[in-house]
Amino acid sequence: MPFKKSFIAVVLFFTMLGLSGATYAKEVRRDNAEILKEVDAKIQAALDAVPAGNSDELATRIKEASETASDLSANYKFEFERDKAVIKLKKARQLTKASDFSGAEQELKNARESFAALPKFQ
Repeated sequence: MPFKKSFIAVVLFFTMLGLSGATYAKEVRRDNAEILKEVDAKIQAALDAVPAGNSDELATRIKEASETASDLSANYKFEFERDKAVIKLKKARQLTKASDFSGAEQELKNARESFAALPKFQ
């Protein structure tokens, strides 16, 4: 019986170490300026894809820009303005799926301007 109890105690000890190690692990944070450059590049790639008229490709590029933008964070006002810019990307994606490429292009330009204005909210 003592062997069984000590074995269980050792297993529980190492299990707790594994959980606490994952809990205290630090997340690698990227700089907002770097992420904004990446978002801008992805929006530019989407704008470049507008003349081709391929709605699937354009929607995919807009979705990638939106996903990258979700990594941005600073304070409440910054995140509020980021969310407004992401809504513009979502609207551009909806317009793309409806084959309204001129409207999607305008929304992409508006989103790009919104993302360019984000640093002043940090």
